Amino acid sequence: MLPIIFVKGAGDWTAVILIGFAWSAHQAWSANLFATTSDMFPKRVVASVVGLGGMAGSSMGFLFPILAGRILDRFKAQDNISGGYAVLFAVCSGAYLVAFVLQHLLAPRFEMTKLKAV
Repeated sequence: MLPIIFVKGAGDWTAVILIGFAWSAHQAWSANLFATTSDMFPKRVVASVVGLGGMAGSSMGFLFPILAGRILDRFKAQDNISGGYAVLFAVCSGAYLVAFVLQHLLAPRFEMTKLKAV
């Protein structure tokens, strides 16, 4: 996902290829994330954990376009719309690094979680 940051300075077809590569990398990330969930949680709670993750992702899917619009409006007012897109591509590129670090901080050994009966 990191090469997506170079889209701003790329030509048209290079940008298309970089964005296509980023989409492919996102799909690989998503597949690994779902596999990690089923590896770390008991079968009876996997759907709940995936549901909570989906809810968090959907919430950000609702909020990010609002944030993106405000960023682009601010840069457009300064007559620098490409700078706004550079910020958005940098945020999208860096989000995967942040998620990777958080995942390793929260689950450093990726072992099965033991749940207590309530």
